[in-house]
Amino acid sequence: PLSTARLTDPSNLMSWTEARFYGQLRAFFAYKWRAVKSKEGTPTAEQLASYIKTIKTQIDGILGKNRPAKAIDPIAKAYAGMGWDWGHNKQKGEKAASKEDLIKMLETLGKAFYDIERECRQKIAEALEPTEHDLENLDNGVDKLWELDAKNRMKPGVDYELDLQKGKRSREEGDKASRPLFKFVKKESLDARPTYKAFLALLDNYERAVGVAEVETAQEKKEIRTFLATCLQTNVMKYAHKWLAAKGKVSKDPKEFFLLLQKLWFEMYKRDYNAKRPDSSGFEHVFVGEERNGKIVGCHNWLQLWREEQLGNMNYLGYIYPYRPGMTRNDNESHLVTIQFEWKDGKDDNTFELKPVSTSWVGVSPEFELALYTMVFLAGDEENVMDVGPYMVNIKCYTIRRDRVNFLSTSFPEDVPPSEKERNYQASY
Repeated sequence: PLSTARLTDPSNLMSWTEARFYGQLRAFFAYKWRAVKSKEGTPTAEQLASYIKTIKTQIDGILGKNRPAKAIDPIAKAYAGMGWDWGHNKQKGEKAASKEDLIKMLETLGKAFYDIERECRQKIAEALEPTEHDLENLDNGVDKLWELDAKNRMKPGVDYELDLQKGKRSREEGDKASRPLFKFVKKESLDARPTYKAFLALLDNYERAVGVAEVETAQEKKEIRTFLATCLQTNVMKYAHKWLAAKGKVSKDPKEFFLLLQKLWFEMYKRDYNAKRPDSSGFEHVFVGEERNGKIVGCHNWLQLWREEQLGNMNYLGYIYPYRPGMTRNDNESHLVTIQFEWKDGKDDNTFELKPVSTSWVGVSPEFELALYTMVFLAGDEENVMDVGPYMVNIKCYTIRRDRVNFLSTSFPEDVPPSEKERNYQASY
């Protein structure tokens, strides 16, 4: 049974409220930083002063009556660093602030509030019992899932490193990346994480082409059981189970949950309706990827992309410009990227097939994605716009009906356009 004390603990709700508040500030400064940095030309001193004054007004709108020292102190300090009086919203001294000063100030505050937001979130990430706040909606439950994944998530620049290089529009042709997507992924970091090792063992078990029957060997079935059992030992999957059980979506029995996951992700079905035998599964499509009529479908997992790149089968073509600019989006330290790539078709003629747009989490654990998409499939809709940690995304989830049974067809994150408020944030000087 759920702990009543845990459900009603006001400190948990306060931590979530604080996290969302500081997350708003983090997002605001990230958007502003990107807007100013990408703006061509040099503004006049008058234009820049007017713009800085506008920023102050917008910050006041976010703060409202909530003005804790934890928020005000770093803002005032950063403003002072560019020669600006935060309280009176005017320049101090004779030297006017430059565009470079403003960019530095916005970047400093974006990073500062990211750290404060993380601190607030981590306070409540240790509790596995879903709180009343967690159970209010899927968004809150998934947000908690992100925090629980922090301990097993790989760290950019430490455990792996991306090399995104140049961006492009989704319909733009040509290769914007002369180098691979991954600079490195540390083998010792993978070996130290049991779920990663168990996941990687599954990736060579599938026929890529839709319509070609899948045949599971005894060894492959054992690898599936090992992967699921290993995932279910993690806090991420334990929490997902507790959350789904509290919502009445699954049994509280761990053995029954194991069998449900096995059926949901690994039971084969006919993706090609005319196939003679089952040719696909939810796991194969989402995590491994398939080829259908000369097009790449699925393939949304970062470890699979890295593995295929290591084998010489994946040619990275550049990242896709995001709808939603910000410091934690489509840069080398982002945990979420939208890219374009070509995948070798597996034949001997050295031809590649294009995936024009593909959004993937990067650095996250296999159990995080498994838990996320399971929660969405069982408790969400086809489209689910939500905050997942610092990222606002649309988690899409579609079913496929075969033999009067709904199977998981696909699930993946997708970038979402900025809101009207965010577009206002990006207004230029």
